[in-house]
Amino acid sequence: MEPVTKDYGLSLLPPFQCFMGQWEGLCKTFGLDGNFLEASAVHANIYWITPKIWHFHEHFENLYGYGEAVFHSDIKVTGKTCYAEDAQLKLHGTELIPYNYIFKVESTVSQSVIFNNHYFIDPNNRRIITHKLRDGESYIFQIQDFVRVA
Repeated sequence: MEPVTKDYGLSLLPPFQCFMGQWEGLCKTFGLDGNFLEASAVHANIYWITPKIWHFHEHFENLYGYGEAVFHSDIKVTGKTCYAEDAQLKLHGTELIPYNYIFKVESTVSQSVIFNNHYFIDPNNRRIITHKLRDGESYIFQIQDFVRVA
């Protein structure tokens, strides 16, 4: 196969631009057996601070196993990857293809390692499929569905 050396022009959106906005969502939690455990409203506000740093604000009305939780992180972008580290979390993210991202989050709040697959159904609807581990063992799965409201 011929190597890709063609000029296809600029991407329509730079990496992570599709996350920007105010989002309202619902987080559904499932046990390892696949049975539904509970659901909680989630509110997010995501915006650029500089061209290479975005701010992530997320408010869970009831984070499973913890209660109400609010996250604030400044996330640094390098190409198609991002990184953040603060008192609440350590995060690494990568754009695989436009509108599909993976993240690994080490959370001091939930005492877990979180693997997220974010995919955008369309520009205003996003789904996150989450696998959470504690002490190296899976303990729950979550699905979050978000709608951009602003």
